[in-house]
Amino acid sequence: MIGNSKKLLIAGLTIILLGIPFSQNAIVLAKEQSKVEQTLKQKKELTQKQALDLAIEFNKVSNYVQRGGDYKKDEYKTFSYNQKTYRYLSSSIDTEKKLKSYLEKVIVPSEVEHFIKSRGIIEYKGKLAQVEADSGSLLQWEKATAKYVKTEKNTTYYRLTVPVWNTNEKQDFMVEYQYLNNIGWKISKEPKQEISAAISAKIAIEMAAKFKAASSYVQAGGEYGPGEYKTFSFNGSTYRYLSSKIDTKNKLVNYLTQSMTPSAAEQFIKDRGIIEYKGKLAQIEADGGSLEEWTKASVEFIKTDKNTTFYRVTVPYGEMKEKQMYIVEYQYVEKAGWRVSKEPYWDLDIPGKINPVSTLFNYLLVDSKVAQNQFLPYSSFNVAEFKKGIKKVEFIKLTEVGRSGSQVEYIASINVELDNNYFGPLMSGENKMYFTVQPTGYMEFKIDQVGIVNMY
Repeated sequence: MIGNSKKLLIAGLTIILLGIPFSQNAIVLAKEQSKVEQTLKQKKELTQKQALDLAIEFNKVSNYVQRGGDYKKDEYKTFSYNQKTYRYLSSSIDTEKKLKSYLEKVIVPSEVEHFIKSRGIIEYKGKLAQVEADSGSLLQWEKATAKYVKTEKNTTYYRLTVPVWNTNEKQDFMVEYQYLNNIGWKISKEPKQEISAAISAKIAIEMAAKFKAASSYVQAGGEYGPGEYKTFSFNGSTYRYLSSKIDTKNKLVNYLTQSMTPSAAEQFIKDRGIIEYKGKLAQIEADGGSLEEWTKASVEFIKTDKNTTFYRVTVPYGEMKEKQMYIVEYQYVEKAGWRVSKEPYWDLDIPGKINPVSTLFNYLLVDSKVAQNQFLPYSSFNVAEFKKGIKKVEFIKLTEVGRSGSQVEYIASINVELDNNYFGPLMSGENKMYFTVQPTGYMEFKIDQVGIVNMY
């Protein structure tokens, strides 16, 4: 009995003695576990620097794939498919396995497929290929700044503000990140650009000036190197090849889309009569220059209609610093920013008080010099002859009936009282006359053509 008690006592003591160090071990283990959890938590907290580094790396990877990779000697090869010219990707990424492995350095696996599809990459005869193109970006990701936005479930969001080339423009991107166990942080979706509510006056001037600079550059054929300027005859006209920097469609479009939308670039090429001849672009031999100083222009916001913003741009020109007004339309291009979407055209919204047609009739019988001054200098219309036999003229209304990029067409309604010996084209009572009006300077317009509308 005593023995059994001793055993129980010893057993009890053993339990008690073992219980003390066990409790201490539990505390130590709990502390260690807390440290581990804290470390893991810290690892899973995406820092601003990590967010920036990943975005910069994503941009490098994206550009690498966009240009097809780095080609070795004689490795660059193209082929025609679906009426488009494709190029094989370089050997470092020319299979699905290689490309996915490369992309997964910065992108979560679930987003890799979408990335490949969005680039139009296909498999052709066992190798990956994409439509032949070159793409550069004016975005300076290495100079970006990042601001934490939020964390939802397993995704962290940062807003990155990225400078655009050598302009004062900046673009905001929302970037999503996910933490992969045993791997670390990766970008979970391609950075999405946040479109600004409106284009600023400063950017409007910069883009319009870049458009005009590009127009002059192309009009001159580009910048020719020694022995590069060459001409040829085609369809009875003398053409010249464009300089090597813009002598292919891809080169020219890439240059033009730095200031204009892709659709505007295509229209620009068409309007300039640029053709492809023996594999290179060419245009009719000509030279063009302008005294307009677009970098010194001033702008006035007009309106935003759907996806297009309109500005009135007033441009000084000539030694006397005269001015000309244009309407410039802008659209936002994803991943590029604001671009000119249509070639700038004269502002033909003529205020009634300065419309030369109404001024003509108001002064017709009062001051012939003022009336004659409403016409372009080379106009053959003779006010003194026209007003002979007109006793009274009453201007009723002016109706716009058409316009182009350079003039407005009007129908003017007038009431006239005529002498008995009148031999002109008018009739007593109401008459309608046709006019075309062109801008000649800052808020200045002149009549170009005149005609009589037969009312019967």
